[in-house]
Amino acid sequence: MSRSLRRGAVAAVILATAPILAACSAGSNAATLQVKPNTAATSIVKGDSALKLNGIVVVTDATGNAPANVVVNIANNGSADDTLTGVSVDGSSQATLSGTATVPTGGSLLLSGPGQVAATVPTLNEKPGQNATITFTFANAGSVTVQALVNAGTGEYTSYAPTVAPTPTVTVSAPATAKATATAKAKGTANASTSASASATSTP
Repeated sequence: MSRSLRRGAVAAVILATAPILAACSAGSNAATLQVKPNTAATSIVKGDSALKLNGIVVVTDATGNAPANVVVNIANNGSADDTLTGVSVDGSSQATLSGTATVPTGGSLLLSGPGQVAATVPTLNEKPGQNATITFTFANAGSVTVQALVNAGTGEYTSYAPTVAPTPTVTVSAPATAKATATAKAKGTANASTSASASATSTP
């Protein structure tokens, strides 16, 4: 190889690696460091069921505490409908499903999405930024387990956070018997006062 060709080859290698070196030297402001980690995904195929689970995350309340919703987009590429029958986190915290979570064939279900069936766990060992182990159980496809990130229910996750019912206001009222007794005593006192006044007036 001639000297000019060797110089050209070296120059091409330097130009090709320049963007990588620049990204590595960009420090904490490098664009590659701003990219969020991908959400968890998995799939399960059994018989007529072929399910793909995408975007799996656990969303706590705004303060990072339980209860928490398990969020997942389930696509059914099989030839028959399937139904999500159970969700558990860390093998112990069982989720409550707010309705029937059917995944139609050729369709999908956004579990815990706005206006959709929600899967809510009452307790959670992990905090936002940590991974939780989630098991999904289906009527036909069986079970599949995956680890997914826990996120606080703020920002883009606000609409996926669990809905906490407001604390009911309790109004304490006196029993009817107590009210009747108080009224009778008041009447008796009033009658006694009237009688006393009449007696005093009729005395010479």
